[in-house]
Amino acid sequence: MKRYLICLCLFFSLGYSIAQQAALKAGNKVFVENTSKNENAIHTAEQLDTQLKEWGYWKVVDKKEAADFQIKIDVTASKGITLTSWGGTSVMLVAKLIDQKGEVMWESNAYKSSPNGTNGFNSSKAVVNKLIRELKSKFAGK
Repeated sequence: MKRYLICLCLFFSLGYSIAQQAALKAGNKVFVENTSKNENAIHTAEQLDTQLKEWGYWKVVDKKEAADFQIKIDVTASKGITLTSWGGTSVMLVAKLIDQKGEVMWESNAYKSSPNGTNGFNSSKAVVNKLIRELKSKFAGK
């Protein structure tokens, strides 16, 4: 009886995993959600939207209802001079991939960037570049 219960649990967890991977396959529709009204967060969301469209792995849609899944981003912006920033706005980005049922399928690392010469003084673009690199590695095998 114990074996049957374990097999049943494994069967259902495997089915859940397959359903999640199906939602994230190439060509599926994604909606980028940013709930913040902060100007820097909005700029970061626009940057993510642009880079996802350029990548072309998923199709970016304008309505949550039309998407197979969503990327919900949490952007934190802070101003001030630090050892590495030279002033300006530093940005931190965390992204969650959420299925149509509202379940989190995957969560990114927290990416941080301060404006400096290596990123063109554009922290938003720098954190989005880091996220896109991780998404490509994780889902497209690049």
